[in-house]
Amino acid sequence: MRNGALITVIGLLAACSQKAETLKLSVTQFGTATEAAFDEYDAAYSTQFAAFPKSENAQRNEFVSNMAAFTGQVTPANIDTLLDPDAVKISPNIQDEWNATLRQLRSQYQQFVAIFDNIEAGSALGASAVTQSGPILEKLRAQLATITGDFARNPPKFLSRRSTLIAELNTIRKDDVNEPEAQNLYYQIWWQKWRDLIAAEKIMQTETLREFLTATKLGNSLQVQIDNYAKLDVAALLGAVEQGITLADHIHKLSPQELIAEGTGLVETATQ
Repeated sequence: MRNGALITVIGLLAACSQKAETLKLSVTQFGTATEAAFDEYDAAYSTQFAAFPKSENAQRNEFVSNMAAFTGQVTPANIDTLLDPDAVKISPNIQDEWNATLRQLRSQYQQFVAIFDNIEAGSALGASAVTQSGPILEKLRAQLATITGDFARNPPKFLSRRSTLIAELNTIRKDDVNEPEAQNLYYQIWWQKWRDLIAAEKIMQTETLREFLTATKLGNSLQVQIDNYAKLDVAALLGAVEQGITLADHIHKLSPQELIAEGTGLVETATQ
């Protein structure tokens, strides 16, 4: 009887181990998706203030021209402007605040994933740790939904590049007023530049929103698995992993308009 009971216990522990390891696959999906979302979020924030890219020759020629016209003293405070006058200088305090905020956001989701990394396979405490992670995930999901919804409603724009083109347009209006054909040509060239900028801006907004929507939806799926962990078997958890892959693939095929519609409706459903 003792041997039979021992075999039964070993079998149960093995089953628990398989369940825990399978659930970790969904947790990894969620963790990877959140990392990708915050990578895009950081890039979107930084690109708001980035100037149009310039070739090395253009940068060198501009610097030489700036130095020829500059009559003051070169200092650590103005050297960056002399090198690239178009670059928007972000206050160090604001940049530090953003970096700290992003680090804190990343850390919250990394700590959640670490809960499952530290669950010992087959441990009697494993199921309890999974259950206790549920409320933590609820808060993280609500936070993701808020960020995603805000991004969908008010996406960042290429502020510096927009300003550069607007200044260029005003210059065109002042110049060549006596040569309407040349001015019309410059207007057409400018119009195409603006269209290209808006298209690039839309790509940035779409890809960032896509990553956040993927992370949010995977978080919703993971919440269901955690809340029903005791009732689910390995096959059901494996099925959830496959559904996560299908879900991510579906989101990556959504149009920008569909992404915005999905993103703006997340806050209302985040805690359901």
